[in-house]
Amino acid sequence: MTRVYIKELNIISFGKFENKNIKFDKDFNLIFGKNESGKSTLASFVEGLLYGFDEGKSKRNFSYKKEAYKPIASYKYAGWGIFNKDGIDFKVFRNFDDGSYSLVNLTSGEEVESKASNLNFPGEYILDIDYDIYKNYVSSFQNQISDSNASKKLIEKLANKDIDYDFSINKSLQILDKEYNRLGSSRAYTKPYLKTKTEIEELEEDLYEIRLLKKNYIKDFKRLDSNKEKIRDYQDKYNKLKTLTNSFKSYRATSNYRDYKKWTDELYRLNEKLADYQDVQGLDDEYFDNLEENLNSIRKTDESLIKYLLFALLVICIILGILLNKYFYLGALLILFVFLVVNKKSKSEIGLNELNQYSKKKSRYLRYKNLLKEKEKIEEVLSILKKQDIKDGGLDIDDEDFEDFDIEKSENDLDQLRLMIDRTNKEIQIDEKNLVSIEEKIKNEVDLVDRINYLKKKLDAISKKKTAIKLAKETINEISEENKGDYSKLNFRLNNIIREVSKNSYESIGLDDNLNPEIVTAEGYKLSLNQLSKGFIDQLYFALKLSLNEEVFSKIFMVYDDAFINYDLERLRNALFFLLDASTFRQVIYFSCHTRELEVFKSEGIDINYINMEDV
Repeated sequence: MTRVYIKELNIISFGKFENKNIKFDKDFNLIFGKNESGKSTLASFVEGLLYGFDEGKSKRNFSYKKEAYKPIASYKYAGWGIFNKDGIDFKVFRNFDDGSYSLVNLTSGEEVESKASNLNFPGEYILDIDYDIYKNYVSSFQNQISDSNASKKLIEKLANKDIDYDFSINKSLQILDKEYNRLGSSRAYTKPYLKTKTEIEELEEDLYEIRLLKKNYIKDFKRLDSNKEKIRDYQDKYNKLKTLTNSFKSYRATSNYRDYKKWTDELYRLNEKLADYQDVQGLDDEYFDNLEENLNSIRKTDESLIKYLLFALLVICIILGILLNKYFYLGALLILFVFLVVNKKSKSEIGLNELNQYSKKKSRYLRYKNLLKEKEKIEEVLSILKKQDIKDGGLDIDDEDFEDFDIEKSENDLDQLRLMIDRTNKEIQIDEKNLVSIEEKIKNEVDLVDRINYLKKKLDAISKKKTAIKLAKETINEISEENKGDYSKLNFRLNNIIREVSKNSYESIGLDDNLNPEIVTAEGYKLSLNQLSKGFIDQLYFALKLSLNEEVFSKIFMVYDDAFINYDLERLRNALFFLLDASTFRQVIYFSCHTRELEVFKSEGIDINYINMEDV
């Protein structure tokens, strides 16, 4: 059967609305708005898109609706909507000023051809019904009574749709319907079908999360193993390098000990040598400088004195020689010669002795000084060695083993290895903590799988039972369809709906050949419409239009505007649940100025598309 529903409406300018977009659910839509909020305007906009405002006539004429919804503040008077028919979207654009329209198949992108003179074409093409039937039996308003023209057209569509029901068939269908309703639909959260389905979805979501955790668990576990292997490798490298470094330090300490011992022995030998120079201990360079200066001064003084004496002696001898005798002169010269020779020899011997003593003492002093410098160097070396590690380890290590060993690089490598070990240990601790947490969560996986399998079997059994009920009803209906031309099947649906909604005690409710209601009391009396309460008449027309939609109009959307305003709460609940079940196969757009409908759905935990006109 054809299914048609409204996806969205886009009002460019219509009545009080301008530049509005409203999206609908393909099932049940509850539109709430106080009086004068624009509910009727919205319903009229849908009617105008599909059929215009020419009351179903083939040519344009005056329409009060067209004038009533004409915008005051805008020169535009147009809008468009998207209707889905059997999975294909159609866009209907309407210019309400001149009634022109366009109908485009959005799947193919092509415009559907039509005669411009047929102002009802979009509605007839999409819904497969004309304006009168739409106005009277699809777009349902409170207290709206079908006109005769619409009834005649509907009777034509009902031709050849007769089903004769006897009591047993009627009762069987009632039992099947009751069981089907007990199982519930995809909207009834408190009933077995959706309750089971919802629990499966929730558990499958939990299971999905658990399996994601398992994937992370495997990754974390592999990383944990990898980090533990790294720790072993780092620790092994660290231990080897630490051993080598300690060996080098021991080697270096031993080497330092050897050097220290060698220089200590050398210092001892040097001190023994210095003990032989006690005669020059305490002397310094200044002493020898002064000594040398004194020697030179004495030498000069002696030489000057001798010169003066020689000169005086020579003068005396010369005078004596001249005055007394020339032999005195020669004797004086001889004495002077002998004196000079003796004096020179004595002087030479004295100077050489003093020079030798001075040279020996200074030479010893210089050797002593060099020994002191050597001692200072040795003591400086020993001082440096004392600050280092000194140990007589007795290691049997070849010096060549550590010729190229870099102790600074070794110490730096050890620090890096410690950092890597610490960092990896922290990662291991985090992974172990995460793994414990994940294990707590994934331990319920088996129970979840068992529960999901159980619920899937249960849901499959419910689905099969619902399918079997549908098949049983279809089979009963097919078997029961023997004659065509009356309204038995329609009357049967009408009776079922009225009984469920109103809980009345009438014996039978039906329609005659002109679609006029026939009500028979338990006592067998027939009642006319003026003998019925206003509330019951509302229920009767609600049941009629719902039955007609199910039987005649395929699965096209239904519009209700405050259809249950005269219902009490129990009848309202029953009617809403009928509409809710009907919305599984056809779209329901329900306008209301009360909050009762929303409260009924909320109390049952039923999710519907709710639109508040104040938000439009």
